[in-house]
Amino acid sequence: MSWYKRAEIPIAITIICALIQIIPYFFTLGPDVESFMDNAVNWEMVVATGALFVGAISIILVHAPRVVKMRQYWEYSLILLILMFVMMIVGLPIWEWGLGMNNDIFNFLTNNVLTPLDSSLYAMLAFFIASAAYRAFKARSLEAALLLIAGSILVFRNAPLGTFLVPQVASLGDWLFNVPNMAVQRSIIIGAALGAIVLGIRTLTGYERGYLRGGT
Repeated sequence: MSWYKRAEIPIAITIICALIQIIPYFFTLGPDVESFMDNAVNWEMVVATGALFVGAISIILVHAPRVVKMRQYWEYSLILLILMFVMMIVGLPIWEWGLGMNNDIFNFLTNNVLTPLDSSLYAMLAFFIASAAYRAFKARSLEAALLLIAGSILVFRNAPLGTFLVPQVASLGDWLFNVPNMAVQRSIIIGAALGAIVLGIRTLTGYERGYLRGGT
């Protein structure tokens, strides 16, 4: 196996970058070391930005053959590629040509294409949530009945008509939101934090290799 294909190299790079991010938060270092750490963090941001180009190349490699061979839904792939190249070109910081993030074309595409599409996706997500809630809110058991009751109270609390018809639902909904809901959220956050710590330790020690190709 070639030396540059060895799994130890990306693991070592990951450990070094992680230590550069972690050490300044726990130790007071000299000005020269802190300056080096700041420069290293800036370089990490540059490398992360370079990952965008890798993503763009991946999109081209996936969708361009679909357009050329006119596979199923190739029209959507064509629209994606056209809009991606248009946004990349008009967003280039070439001020002499009138390009950049503040030109009229970029603002028009952002305000009239990207923003409405984001709103449409959120609207569709709301319908999916409502459909999932309809399927989940069925009192087949005690737990499902409690979920149905709590969800109905919170829906009435957030709806102006609900608080108008039943004013007491506002205080009850606040209690459900601030006491049981907050307790569950804190337990989830604590569990997620512990999981992140364990994942970080496994990554620093080289045991976590899921980010490598093949996950081995």
